[in-house]
Amino acid sequence: MLKWVLILLGLLAALVAGPFVAGMFLPARHVASSSITLPQPPDSVWAVIRDLGSYPDWWSDIKSSVPDEQAEDEEIWIQKDAQGHALPLLVVQSAPPTLLVTKIAAEKLPYSGVWTYEIEQTANGSRVTLTEDGEVFNPIFRLVARLFLGHHTAVDRCLRALGQRFGEQVVPKHNTP
Repeated sequence: MLKWVLILLGLLAALVAGPFVAGMFLPARHVASSSITLPQPPDSVWAVIRDLGSYPDWWSDIKSSVPDEQAEDEEIWIQKDAQGHALPLLVVQSAPPTLLVTKIAAEKLPYSGVWTYEIEQTANGSRVTLTEDGEVFNPIFRLVARLFLGHHTAVDRCLRALGQRFGEQVVPKHNTP
């Protein structure tokens, strides 16, 4: 009986420690970049991307997006996801109509990151590239992000939603960093 209890405890320890140890071997930092092409001019795409308050209107992952009224001398938006998790986003750089850079403005999350939206004029519209330069601090979250979610998941979901906002079915193309 004691042998089975020890085996069970060993398996339980391996189930808990295994993902943690595996996550420790993965890099905390990642870069995920994807692009889409839209038949709209850069000014039209810029107007949608830059209006952070309208994200819930076109991206179902975002349930609310409101300016942080307590932010002084900075533009910070509080976005809530479907689970009600709040994510404060600091607008780091805004250069119409080609560049928007936002950064997670919270220090107590298990992750951090910067999203860079780049809009380039093409012959028939615009090329939109979204790059996530992120860091996942918790080794277990790192393993889950790498194996089950994928680093491109949020970036690609945002770009697909942006395409749908303009009535387009787009397939994000992953860029190599």
